[in-house]
Amino acid sequence: MKYTRLVLALSLIPALAHAHPGHGAEASVLGSGLAHPFTGLDHLLAALSVGMLAVTWRRASLAVAFLFAGLLGGFAGAKFGAFFGLETALAISVLVFGVALTFHKKFAQSAALFIVAVGAAMHGWAHGSEATGAMNIAGIFLGTAVIVSLGAVAAHLIRRSPRAITGLGAGVAVSALAILAGVL
Repeated sequence: MKYTRLVLALSLIPALAHAHPGHGAEASVLGSGLAHPFTGLDHLLAALSVGMLAVTWRRASLAVAFLFAGLLGGFAGAKFGAFFGLETALAISVLVFGVALTFHKKFAQSAALFIVAVGAAMHGWAHGSEATGAMNIAGIFLGTAVIVSLGAVAAHLIRRSPRAITGLGAGVAVSALAILAGVL
């Protein structure tokens, strides 16, 4: 029940971003930022997985850590650009999240937060290196919040079916391997 409020709050964020007129050109930058996290399979799978892990492990802090580490990574990526091995790091983070879902492996709170934060920072870094400014990064943050929320809702709906969560986690892990192999 406590996750329901978090999911609802996070899902309302994009509506608040356009709640009043007057954004002009910034609205299109914000809008393109909102759409950006949905266009990369690795980013989409990572955010969905973390939303599911937050509910499965009953640790809302994972979702919060993912979002804010991603935001910080986004600003770092905007400042410094992409670096060698970034795409591999993204795929590895998706693999780790998928394996954690598959085996229901629950890490210690500090280890889980660290793993999620590092993965999120890498995803944010990649987005930031492609971003066109602060409004675009804000849109990416909001879009990511929606995806994390969708993962949380999915986990909440299937929480009584560990096999479904295992299957989804395995699908994420296999997708990550395909990304690493260059198939996806």
